[in-house]
Amino acid sequence: MEIVNLSGWNPPEGFVNVIEDILRGFEIDTEGITVAFVTGDYMAELKERFFGERRTTDVLTFVYDDVKEVVICPSHLNYDPHEIARRVFHGILHAIGYDHKVKSKAPKMERLESELMKAFRERYGNR
Repeated sequence: MEIVNLSGWNPPEGFVNVIEDILRGFEIDTEGITVAFVTGDYMAELKERFFGERRTTDVLTFVYDDVKEVVICPSHLNYDPHEIARRVFHGILHAIGYDHKVKSKAPKMERLESELMKAFRERYGNR
């Protein structure tokens, strides 16, 4: 997993390492996945370009052949590390094929996201 920070947000100490360790512990392959933290303006531009509405959002996931990108707007989440972690996990699950919009597949994705967040809270605490 590659992290690209275009947002000006400084992830708290240990934040990225904890997320990477948890994903490895759950045997989630993040090879070829880029997680980008972006500004609200940049996110609004992406939303307009790909979805036709110029507004910011919390997370977008793009998958093209072997390239998978998870784009997160920390300011949209009030820079809350727990909410940002949730979106990292959510976006990565989408990037590797999980889908909550298909009713039959939603429980599996929601359960795994919940387990990832439980592990995050246990490892990262309430910093």
